[in-house]
Amino acid sequence: ALAPTAVECSLRKLLSSDSSSSSSSSRGGLAVEWKPDPCDEVEPGVPCTQLYHHPQGSTTVMPCPMETVTSPDGCGALFADKADGEQCPQITCPKALGVTMKLVCAGGCCPTCWAPDHVVGLDRHTALKNPDVVPPAPEAPTSCGGVRCFEPLCGEGFTKGHVQGDCCYSCVASR
Repeated sequence: ALAPTAVECSLRKLLSSDSSSSSSSSRGGLAVEWKPDPCDEVEPGVPCTQLYHHPQGSTTVMPCPMETVTSPDGCGALFADKADGEQCPQITCPKALGVTMKLVCAGGCCPTCWAPDHVVGLDRHTALKNPDVVPPAPEAPTSCGGVRCFEPLCGEGFTKGHVQGDCCYSCVASR
């Protein structure tokens, strides 16, 4: 699974012709180089994202260094019965929109494939634009701020109504 742990870091774009330290892609004729920001530049509370380095002379994917994981005890328990080379999935990173993603350690036990948003843009669905979206019920609790409700389509014997504690209208039995 992707780091839902899919961690958001501030990132920078580097332009360089040296492709030995990072993957490149062609955007408008320029080589776009990228790597995670140095750990001392990420915001407090945001796990540091570091490029993963395979063991010398090997392509085996090993666990991330314990000083980079957010739960060393959890990783220790996960790896307890497993031999070297069997602790983590043996993955290679795919290309997404023409850019090869990189293996990174971002707080998890094992490396994951990743590319920053400015290299591979994501559609995060931050704004739901749908004509069927209606405001929450006026009787909704204050904890319902920001919810998206839809107009209920009620079958025979039911009508639109509000159930105490719910954010949106629902179908309730007709009286």
